Amino acid sequence: MNLPQWNKRALWIGLIAIIAMGGYFGQVAWQTQRGEAALKATALEFLPLEQALGVAKAQGKPVLVDFSAIWCPTCRVLHAEVFTNVIVKRAITTGFVLSRVDYESPEARAFMQRYAVQGFPTLLVLSSDGQLLRRVPVSFDPAIFAATLGS
Repeated sequence: MNLPQWNKRALWIGLIAIIAMGGYFGQVAWQTQRGEAALKATALEFLPLEQALGVAKAQGKPVLVDFSAIWCPTCRVLHAEVFTNVIVKRAITTGFVLSRVDYESPEARAFMQRYAVQGFPTLLVLSSDGQLLRRVPVSFDPAIFAATLGS
């Protein structure tokens, strides 16, 4: 087939675009799968925010909100290396009701605006009526993180 030069270029550009899009979507799917596995490995119960606020009110505890993205590598490290630690898990389960707001969720935009969240991972402690009590600094050292939760 004898295509004009511009048609050959258009075909190559289209082929490169398809390969790039496939690579992008494949990467997102892989990162998402890894993020889901990291969350599962924590064996913690992450409640939706509204449900967590209700449970917190009934239990007289504050809510620890984990604002993250399932595909975020830094969030995955926090979940896999910190939230799986026995001391951290004990600090979370005894002192807080745990919630997770995912960046891709419908409530994320309103959550980010209400609490001035600009990135992830962001950890907040809320009262049972949703008032911000404090921001928790992210530490990847489980002992430091558990101590921070206790303060």
